[in-house]
Amino acid sequence: MLTFSARPSSAVSAVTKRHLQPNQADVRDQLAVRWRQPDWRNTASAPALAMLGTPGEWDPPEGVTPKKETLYLSVGIPDSGTLPRAALNEAMQKVLAENSDASLRYGFGQGYFPLRTALADSYRSLHPCDISEDWYQLTNGSSGAIDLIVRSLIDPGDVILTETPVYMGTLRNFRGVGARIEAVPIDHEGLRIDALQAKLADLAREGAKVKILYTISSFQNPSGATLSLSRRHALLELAAQYGFLILDDEAYADLYYKAAPLPSLISLANGNGVITVGTFSKTVATGLRVGWIIARPEFLALFGRMRFDMGQNQMSLRMMAHFLSSGALQTHLPDMRELYQRKMTILADSLEREAQRHLSIVRPAGGFYLWARINGDLKSRDIWRTAAHEGVAVNPGQGFLPGETTEQEFLRIAFSWTPMDQLAEASRRIGVACARVSRGDIA
Repeated sequence: MLTFSARPSSAVSAVTKRHLQPNQADVRDQLAVRWRQPDWRNTASAPALAMLGTPGEWDPPEGVTPKKETLYLSVGIPDSGTLPRAALNEAMQKVLAENSDASLRYGFGQGYFPLRTALADSYRSLHPCDISEDWYQLTNGSSGAIDLIVRSLIDPGDVILTETPVYMGTLRNFRGVGARIEAVPIDHEGLRIDALQAKLADLAREGAKVKILYTISSFQNPSGATLSLSRRHALLELAAQYGFLILDDEAYADLYYKAAPLPSLISLANGNGVITVGTFSKTVATGLRVGWIIARPEFLALFGRMRFDMGQNQMSLRMMAHFLSSGALQTHLPDMRELYQRKMTILADSLEREAQRHLSIVRPAGGFYLWARINGDLKSRDIWRTAAHEGVAVNPGQGFLPGETTEQEFLRIAFSWTPMDQLAEASRRIGVACARVSRGDIA
């Protein structure tokens, strides 16, 4: 049996010294000079160099110390108190009780077959189409799915069209492969088709070919908007005309409050020209890191050649297969839809009471977010900083824009993770922050 014990630092130093060659101290000094402060211009990749030194999307404002304990309306993750721990534990116990070591080995290929089958069966029950388990590639969350897709399809300088505003994490995926990101505005019905047509025409005149259009078609992050049925059809027509692929992020599609979901883009296209990604991160728990790609098998064969991670987490995949087969997800989802609608309503009512002069809100029909338009000439970063001083964390709107600026300012306010009894107080603090900024009292 291997045993480990802590060695005193002086002993380590003595052992190290005994093994040093005569000139090794000089070599160490040379390495320290070269690498303690590396010149990244000669070392980092171009995409990494472009992102080096940029602020993190979830970093708090520098130089601001909250004057009271912070309430977080800046993270879009499931409610902590409702995580289905018992059902997940039961599912994991079934995995560990299996008379096989398969769950503890590498897992190659498209992923655990029973989970892919369960996902495909569930999807077809909502969206009739030809999709089967052979159309599924399991991944490390939907962010891992998007990363695999763009690494497989995008060369530096290739054009990706994306909604604006759009989830800031996905913008990092696109920037990480050196894509040229072109933005198309949205409104309450999702992607504006007129603006998309104009953008496509401009790029065609320029000779630039669009490879991918990225959309979060249901309960978009951050705006909460859902792409209307008529616009879904129009988007597919433009994709057929111009030859670009649609990458549809369905992370929030199951989190509708009342109305049943619209037909998905991939089902309307019967799987042709649309790649869909999904995840359990928003419906069950972020730490599972279980996501998927839905695409024609020919695409999955390509993506498979670009996977270098030695397989997925077999424990999680098998646990989620048991979780689904037990019916636990079908029991869990209705409760989550009701909970998030209640949270959204409490937050929206409170903000309209506390900050109506400064913020305008459109209530979403699902998802985790309020996208609050800032009235007047107040700046989102000023409110963000001052709100942090008041003890409430929100997201400034600029982080969700693919590089361009707009005259209108916004805040993203997330309500899913925040305890219900904190929402009214968080709204009050946002109102105080807005009032402070309007007086010029900016943190």
